[in-house]
Amino acid sequence: MSVEYKIIGGDGHEYGPVTLEEIRQWCEDGRVAPGTLVWLNEDRRWVPAGARDELKWDLQSPAAPPVLPPSPAAEELQSAGFWVRSAAYVVDAMMMVFLVSIVTYPWQAEFSEIGNAALAQLKSANPDMAVIFRFWKASLLVDLPVSFVYFVGFNTLRGATPGKQMLGLRILNADGSRLTFGRAFLRHCGEWISRLTLGAGFLLVLITPQKQALHDLLAQTRVVFRPHRFGP
Repeated sequence: MSVEYKIIGGDGHEYGPVTLEEIRQWCEDGRVAPGTLVWLNEDRRWVPAGARDELKWDLQSPAAPPVLPPSPAAEELQSAGFWVRSAAYVVDAMMMVFLVSIVTYPWQAEFSEIGNAALAQLKSANPDMAVIFRFWKASLLVDLPVSFVYFVGFNTLRGATPGKQMLGLRILNADGSRLTFGRAFLRHCGEWISRLTLGAGFLLVLITPQKQALHDLLAQTRVVFRPHRFGP
């Protein structure tokens, strides 16, 4: 009985029977990989080609994985300063105003009425705090979810908000790794704390060694100029 081989191709189909010389040629051509299942009529078993002594020397060596350029070390990244971050924040603030106006459009008349009433109370000698609080509560009910989707969403998916992206900035973990959802969420919560400090949390950028604001320190993040070799 002649020696015959069959293989299971990458498409799941069976090919053969072929002679030893033919299957060796398949190995040299790359049609048979070390993991390809090979049937030999003499032992009537499916065995990976790399485990058959008569074939393993004819198999092509697997291609070496591509060598990727190393990510820049955290200390090599240039931290973004106060003014460029402020400019990015202005862009993001305008984007937020636009998004809030879209979300509140169906209730535009009601929001205008609440806002005008609150403004009148602020100008009054004896302001009604209940009216002012009503406006503040209505604003938060819109601002909180919109800002969460905007800041946490962009920082997680793109590593920066549109304002920061426009100015070539990126938010990273302190060790230089990519921002995760949990870290982006913690950082966003820290931003609200920075606002509650009447902006003092943002001014820490001017005095901290790596130009970190309060929310950066809380979340252990940095805002840096994006290296060209970084992906999106």
